[in-house]
Amino acid sequence: MEIPHYEMLIREIAKAAAPDQVIEDLRIYTNWVLVKTGKWSLSTIFRGMPGLTDPAGMDSWMGDWLHKPGLESSIELLSSTETLRRAVGMACLKSLHPEPQTIIHGNAIDMVKNAAAHVPTCFVGYFKEGAEWREMGWPVHIVELFPRPGDIHWNDADEVLSRAQIVLMSGLTIVNETLQAVIRRTPDAKIRVMMGPTVPPSPALFECGLDLIGVTLVQNMELMARYAELGGGSISHSPLGALERINMVKDISAFKKKLLSLGAVNKEIGESDVA
Repeated sequence: MEIPHYEMLIREIAKAAAPDQVIEDLRIYTNWVLVKTGKWSLSTIFRGMPGLTDPAGMDSWMGDWLHKPGLESSIELLSSTETLRRAVGMACLKSLHPEPQTIIHGNAIDMVKNAAAHVPTCFVGYFKEGAEWREMGWPVHIVELFPRPGDIHWNDADEVLSRAQIVLMSGLTIVNETLQAVIRRTPDAKIRVMMGPTVPPSPALFECGLDLIGVTLVQNMELMARYAELGGGSISHSPLGALERINMVKDISAFKKKLLSLGAVNKEIGESDVA
């Protein structure tokens, strides 16, 4: 499987974006960026990423992007090597995408929970559920560029990644250009999931070897903005009703079969969950 390089992947994702919207507003917080074209969307600000730079000193003014064409601006911002510009670009690109018509409601992590209890599973990026499962003695590892106690550094993770049958990754793998490497380093993966607030609702990601795409939508801007301006950093602690989690799946039947092949006999996805 050949995964497009970063610039090509961004352009593939952009193909489904609305072409005529402008950037109406944007908000920048400690941990989040919120951008409005036709609707509000968000992305996490990741700092200190290898290969990327953070704005120097006070050079972080983004107001000149207001009222500019959204699609062209998002591509230009995402071509920058500055973390803030990439965050704004991804939030903008997400806001230009239509909401998927066929979705599975809920948290993507819950759909693989039963299988992760007994098959090798890797989280690429920190998720609290992964840490909880690891503490329960499940065969779960967390691979991180900035590892916490118990995590494995990205550079030292070849063994656990090569054995993983379930791989869950954050949208940072797009922004920091590691998606190709994640796919290459997980040759035995039966299920690959990308999820989190930086993930765009783009079917183009299925062509990269993903089975499930977990997307975070802004449901109540006032609640989310207040949480962000008070320093909130985790979507798991965001106010009730601020955000909505939805999931895209290329083939629901095939996804269920993969879960069953891993011994997940419970009904992770009910008919009532699919909209």
